[in-house]
Amino acid sequence: MNNKNISLLISMCLVTLLLGGCFGKKAPQSVQYTAEDAIPYRIAVLPAEFMIHAANSTVHKSVMVTDDDKVFVSDIARSAITNQLAGKGFMPLQKSVVDNTLTGLGPDNAWKSLSDAELCKALNADGIVKVDISSADMITAVAFDLFQLDAQVSITNSDGDLVGKWSDSASKRKVSVPTGLFGLAGTIAEAVFSDPIRRQMRMVVYDWAWNMAQMLPDCPKGPKLPEVIAVDTNVDNKLFGVGRRINVRVDAEPGLNCSFDIGEFKTNIPLSQTSQGVYEGFYVVREGDKGVDEPLKVRMRKSNGIDRLWVESGSLVTIDGILPPAPESVRFRTGREGVELRWNVPKGEDLEEFIIEKGDDPVGEFEAVTKTKEASFTDPDIMQGSTVFYRVRSVDKFGNLSHTDGLIKVVMPQFDERELFGEMSGKLVKGNYVLSFPVTVPEGAKFSLQPGTKIRFKSGARIDVLGEFESLGDISAPVRFLSNGTEGVRVMFGGKAVLSQCEFNGFSNAFTADGGYSEIRSTGFRGGKKSIVVSKTGNYDFKGLRIVNAGTGIVLGAGNGTVVRSSISNCTQGIEFSGGSAEITDNNIFNNEINIISNTKLVLSGNYLGTSSADAFRLKGDVLVKSILDAPYPHGRLIVLVDDKTITPEVLEKQFSELKEKGISSFHAQHYGDAYESLSKALKIKDDRDIYLYLSYTLLALSDDLALSETLTEGISKYPYDVRLHQLYVRYLLNKGDIKQARQVLSKALALSPTDSTLLYLKDYLEQIAAKTAPVIKSEPAVNGTTVLETVKSSATEQENSETEAPADQGKATEVASPDKVVSPAEVASPDEVKSSDEVKDIIEDNAAADNSSVAAEPVKVQPAE
Repeated sequence: MNNKNISLLISMCLVTLLLGGCFGKKAPQSVQYTAEDAIPYRIAVLPAEFMIHAANSTVHKSVMVTDDDKVFVSDIARSAITNQLAGKGFMPLQKSVVDNTLTGLGPDNAWKSLSDAELCKALNADGIVKVDISSADMITAVAFDLFQLDAQVSITNSDGDLVGKWSDSASKRKVSVPTGLFGLAGTIAEAVFSDPIRRQMRMVVYDWAWNMAQMLPDCPKGPKLPEVIAVDTNVDNKLFGVGRRINVRVDAEPGLNCSFDIGEFKTNIPLSQTSQGVYEGFYVVREGDKGVDEPLKVRMRKSNGIDRLWVESGSLVTIDGILPPAPESVRFRTGREGVELRWNVPKGEDLEEFIIEKGDDPVGEFEAVTKTKEASFTDPDIMQGSTVFYRVRSVDKFGNLSHTDGLIKVVMPQFDERELFGEMSGKLVKGNYVLSFPVTVPEGAKFSLQPGTKIRFKSGARIDVLGEFESLGDISAPVRFLSNGTEGVRVMFGGKAVLSQCEFNGFSNAFTADGGYSEIRSTGFRGGKKSIVVSKTGNYDFKGLRIVNAGTGIVLGAGNGTVVRSSISNCTQGIEFSGGSAEITDNNIFNNEINIISNTKLVLSGNYLGTSSADAFRLKGDVLVKSILDAPYPHGRLIVLVDDKTITPEVLEKQFSELKEKGISSFHAQHYGDAYESLSKALKIKDDRDIYLYLSYTLLALSDDLALSETLTEGISKYPYDVRLHQLYVRYLLNKGDIKQARQVLSKALALSPTDSTLLYLKDYLEQIAAKTAPVIKSEPAVNGTTVLETVKSSATEQENSETEAPADQGKATEVASPDKVVSPAEVASPDEVKSSDEVKDIIEDNAAADNSSVAAEPVKVQPAE
């Protein structure tokens, strides 16, 4: 016989003994006759004690694991019999009064040496009640559970005469025996609750006390109180946090008015009669509740006004509705191993652990995926290309959950290279992709790439844009297009492409505009034959390009547009012009074999061509250079080579002053188009901090976000210590919803002026909106069924994934100012009052101070002065 069968046999033998042996139900004890004049009224119930049996005694001895269990059973038995005696007309003294008096009789339980008559006198009682526990068991095992009590009660009056002695037992057993063993399968001797061990034992003791009450005599001197069979509570849980229920059930005579108290914390909580003689009620702990060691008391009243108070023994409960502080600065990092969450442990008492909740929908149900005592967690069960949302909460010892530090949106990158094909639409999850064949952005569709995405073009691949194509990277995570001599992006008639912070490497024709609208900002092109080709009628706007080591940098054969503030170097040809209308200015075109070639009339102004000598410009064809920069943009000064009249420094200064004054006046008159023209021309003549500031406000009014961003960036680069430009840039980024970059700019500005009140207020505002986040759902179509596209987009502060840690301050975007609501640098002044740089500075500082009263409510939006 193997060990397993031996163990089962031993368990079965033990179960059999428990069921049929020493715990067999006793026969009911007959009620004893007691003379009424011998029954005491004012009684003291002494502490219950365990009997000491001889070692060779055949009486069953208690199997109690700890002394705490013994104390628990004795306290519950004493309290239960006290409650039952009170219901039979006796007047029990308060437990605290009895215990304090006994303690005062001498150390080491000296009261036990006194006679019963002496104890009655010392306690000022008519009689004493003793509870002697013969045996008690609280056993839980694999095969069975056992809870039993065998005890006797004796009453002695003040004369020392024994009024009576009664004994009884009660038990609850659950026995489960493996099928087939001795023919018993799943035998259940008595039903038992699947509740905490002490609650089960409490109910057994209450059962014993009820049985005893049927044998104990009534006291003729006291009123007949409401009859109580049992009181069932969950006070043994001890600690109750927010949302937890303190439950009370009373089995008593019908027709009572019942309620219960939780100490002084909450009183008169109603108990409704749910069935004949059954009363039930509960209290749910609310946020902010606080109570320590509160006793539970049940009150019952008959229709004739007689009350009964039932004090639940061992019912000192603690209520804590104070939520713990939330984890701070929750951030994440994605990798092939999964999503790693990290946070800072908040300062607070009673913190037990942290719980991480995950959901697929920002407003749907969240599932608790784990609990941890550490300040980090890695979730490996995230598919590449999927979107998931996390919440991290603190948990205290009462089970209270903190609020969250914000909803964390994670878009798992596509680390493994996946192929794209067919028609493209929606938002492509950040990751690595490959094109083997041409793909199309169809008419009416929009296809977007996230920062950090990389697409590799194989032979024959190309992206044809008939709808709208958007590729917006950032400085730390540009969108990369890689090739080995293929075509890249082609914009067809009716199509639209907007690219920013991208990198093209190794294409034959990296970007081709065959009509439609093409906008490329702050993008680099390296290697290949031709970087940009404009071949058909359309509109284009190229700004901040960086083109190196190409065959031809830009080919302009048709269309209307601008090439500004760009750098083209180390190419065979910088710009090839053959048709259309182009503004080519503020560029650095140098160190190319041929800087510019044109077979039609082309007039250039304000570019740096690598030299100030006209003979070394490296131009070919019909090109007229009216002016050049004597150093690379933006540091070069304008040198006019061809003009209708001699240009002297005095003339230039006069033109500058006139244009500046005209531009500022037009701005105050809300003629923003005229203001832009005048201020732009003034800036070409001479750099000026006030011009940059007013031009920025003008572009804000015109809702030209990209131009505004570049103007502010350029102004800050030239005047890095001008706090006003930094302030405006931070506000612009807030209106745009770019919280991350706003923080970076604000940090630099605070380094310049740590005590600036406006900057400090913006810092407080950033911290406020970072704590109040709420994503917005927006569905997007899928990409040809093969790529995983993001279908949930937050309003503005959407967290983008990177291999490095990202802050978790994502959420609801700040509201973008409408075109007719902009911040006016001279809101408090009329147009003719703005005359000098000092005056403008004072006006803007006053305006910034005035704005402080509204920054906390929403992003800055002020109507310009009339």
